[in-house]
Amino acid sequence: MNQDTNFDTLTEHFKKRIYGSSKGDIRLAVLQRDLDACLPDLNLGRLKVLDIGAGMAQIGTKLACMGHETCINDISQNMLGLAKNNAALAGVENHIKWHHGAFQSLDEKPYDLVLCHAVLEWLQSPAELITKLQYFTRNNSVVSLMFYNFDALVFHNLVRGNFKKIEQNDFSGMKGGLTPPNPLKPAWVEAQLHQFGFEVFYKSGVRVFSDYVGIKRGGNENAEDVLKLELRYSNQEPYINMGRYIHFMCKKRG
Repeated sequence: MNQDTNFDTLTEHFKKRIYGSSKGDIRLAVLQRDLDACLPDLNLGRLKVLDIGAGMAQIGTKLACMGHETCINDISQNMLGLAKNNAALAGVENHIKWHHGAFQSLDEKPYDLVLCHAVLEWLQSPAELITKLQYFTRNNSVVSLMFYNFDALVFHNLVRGNFKKIEQNDFSGMKGGLTPPNPLKPAWVEAQLHQFGFEVFYKSGVRVFSDYVGIKRGGNENAEDVLKLELRYSNQEPYINMGRYIHFMCKKRG
C-alpha cells in the first residue's frame, strides 16, 4: 500500500504558505535561474520533459509555454487541478500530458529533462524514486532535483535553541503541517545518484539565509532585497550548504 504523502488535504495550505509567500518566490527564482544557466538551449523548446510530483507545476507549465513536450505528474488530484488552472491561464493546458497517480505508475520511458522538486522528502522510501530516475532518462539526460536539507534543518534548530529536537532526532512538525517527514543529507542523495549513473554538475541552495533571520531589520524586511541576495549567494560556497532546500542539476552518464 502506498504511504507516500498525498497533498489532497494540504492543497490550500500549501498554496498559501509556500506560493503565497516569499518562500515560493525564492524557490521559483532559484530553480529558474539554475535551469537557464545549466541548459543554454532551453529557449529552443525541443525537449521531452517530465515533471514528477509537480504540485502547482509552475516550472513545468513555463517549459510547456516555451514549446517543450511536457508531462506533468502528481499523486494529488487537487494539486493537479491547481496546475491545470495555471496551465489554462497560460494557454497550454491542452499541450501538456497530465498524469494523475504515484510516480511508480509512470511509464518507464526516457525524457531529456526530469524535474523533481520537493518530492523526495515526502516519500516513505526516497531511494525508490532515485532508483526510478534511471528509467526516466537516457544518456546525457538532465535531472533537476530539489530536496529538503537535513543538515540545514539541524542548523536551524541549533540557532533557535531547539536542542531537545536534535538530541531526540525528532524534527517532525505539527500534524497536518508542511514539515516534510524525511529530510535528506545532501551527501547521501549525491551518493545514491552516483550509484545509478548520475553525476551532479551544479549545486545551489534555496533559502540560504532568510529562514535564519530572527528580527527583520537592516534591509531584510524588504522582500525584493531578500530575493536579490538569496540569488546572489545561493550558488556560492559555503552558502549553498545552508539552503533549507538543496538543488542538484545532474546528468546521466554516457
